[in-house]
Amino acid sequence: MRRIVGLFIVALGVALIVLAIGLPTFVYPRLEKVPADPNLHLVAEGKGVTVLLAQSPDEGGIRLLTNQTVRATRQINGEVRPNARAPKSGEAFYKLAFRTDVLNQTNGLLTAYVEGGSIDAKTGESNNCCGDYLSTDVADTLGQPIKHQGLQWKFPFRTKKHSYEFWDVNLKRATTARFDGTEKLYGLLTYRFVQPITDQVIGQNDVPGSLIGAPDQPSVKADRVYSDTRTIWIEPNTGAIVKGSEKVNQRLVWNGKQVPVIQGTLTYDDATVKKLVHKYKGSAAGLVFVTKIGPIGGWILGPILLIIGIFLLLLSRGNQEDPIQQERLDDAGGTQTSADLPSKQAH
Repeated sequence: MRRIVGLFIVALGVALIVLAIGLPTFVYPRLEKVPADPNLHLVAEGKGVTVLLAQSPDEGGIRLLTNQTVRATRQINGEVRPNARAPKSGEAFYKLAFRTDVLNQTNGLLTAYVEGGSIDAKTGESNNCCGDYLSTDVADTLGQPIKHQGLQWKFPFRTKKHSYEFWDVNLKRATTARFDGTEKLYGLLTYRFVQPITDQVIGQNDVPGSLIGAPDQPSVKADRVYSDTRTIWIEPNTGAIVKGSEKVNQRLVWNGKQVPVIQGTLTYDDATVKKLVHKYKGSAAGLVFVTKIGPIGGWILGPILLIIGIFLLLLSRGNQEDPIQQERLDDAGGTQTSADLPSKQAH
């Protein structure tokens, strides 16, 4: 019985050691992949926002509105571009459709664009493999070619507590997002990163003089100045963004005078954050088991069980040798009894 139990425990110990080796070596690389089509719908809202809303004359014309509620939506899907190379293994290509709207306003659209970007499926870094583009015109279905930099819509698997370069579509380049601490969102541990962007001129716009304090001029060419403080919450095992917030300040500046374009803070709403936490909590737990819990448990329990099993096998072997040894002794001389002893002779 000890032999059977010993063999079972030895086999279990060996299996745990093999598991400890195989989980991070063979299983994890197969899990470390982004989906071909994430199908993410993300909603951010801000209250008390100041906006410059451009409408037709019948709708009110160009107006500066304060204390508005603004909604920004992002829809992220997989895409294969026509006349472009399809993503290979280890690559991914995504389409991001973005728009911001002033709620409770007729035709309250502020901005809209469609962006296509290709990334390394493991690191999240831009690789520009498959026809990256940007379209700010609804009539432009193909968009204009663009070269992405840094991370786009996700961070690397096993995100570290250091700075990363993150893409900004307004600047059309990446800037530094620095690690800013950890935070739990609905029970999920996240790494928080902050990407500060100081005033940058991102374009020029023709503006009615009356709007920017030059009533004697029908129109002036004003600089479009942009600054932002972007905060991103990352689930570190998957690199997924589970929350985002932007304190944005865009304005038109001419001759020392300025008018806001959009000023305020927009943050993922609670429904979006809860949905993303639920989506990535299970994936994160699986990756933690494969990379940490499973291997550590295997390396601890495996050798212990192996030693116990070998010990039981040695005990079993010792018990089997005792009767054999006794039989050899019996064959050599036998066991003497009182009947075998010589009788005493009478004197």
